[in-house]
Amino acid sequence: MSKKFSKQTLVPMTAAAIGVAMISMAAYAGAKSTKDGAFTAAQAERGKTVYDASCGNCHQADFYRERLTRFQDKPISQLFEVISTSMPADNIGGLSNAEYRDVLAYIFSITGSPAGSEELTEENIESINVGPVQ
Repeated sequence: MSKKFSKQTLVPMTAAAIGVAMISMAAYAGAKSTKDGAFTAAQAERGKTVYDASCGNCHQADFYRERLTRFQDKPISQLFEVISTSMPADNIGGLSNAEYRDVLAYIFSITGSPAGSEELTEENIESINVGPVQ
């Protein structure tokens, strides 16, 4: 017995199939990493200023090379969550979200990731993974 589909049934089914395909494509596109230029040079420079004032006394670049490997292939947002809820030690959560993103840009720059043409933002932080550290 074959089932007949009406236009009212096929349109939502087609829309659903397109939606699934778009989600799959977005997940694949999410494979972008810090090695693909996830921040700008200007953002890293702003991050250096914040880093020097709030982070540099406790953490040197080698600290990040070791720690970033724990987040490799995971969204930057996971690293952002850890840092923004635990640092700086003397003022936990004391930076703005933009400052935390700028600091991350600086950290990525000193651990071998290249600058790109777009800043690390609230909108893209979920879709970019932490890449390998040099």
